[in-house]
Amino acid sequence: MTYEAEYRPFPAWPFADTEDWLSAAQDRRDEYDRAERAASAQTVAGMVGIPEFKLMSNGPWIVGDQETGQALERYETAPAMLRSELEADELWRDWLTWLRETSGHGGFTVG
Repeated sequence: MTYEAEYRPFPAWPFADTEDWLSAAQDRRDEYDRAERAASAQTVAGMVGIPEFKLMSNGPWIVGDQETGQALERYETAPAMLRSELEADELWRDWLTWLRETSGHGGFTVG
């Protein structure tokens, strides 16, 4: 459902301070927002599921529909005995419910 990977760094804050941000042209703020959102949603080419770094830090990370869907698909291919053992744990069942609810609805954020 997950995979180990290194994340790419977020863009450097290009503003001197909050006042600089507030007084900056909207297109400059929008450009930074787009770069930050792209960094938050990053995945690793060729990998399937959710990168573990998104679940092991406060991000801000975006776990998208594709990632949640892939995680659930991988889980469904696990041996029935393993799934049965895992699903004996209420926390695990809650995790699966969360993935199912967010898959197809934009995913979720970790922040």
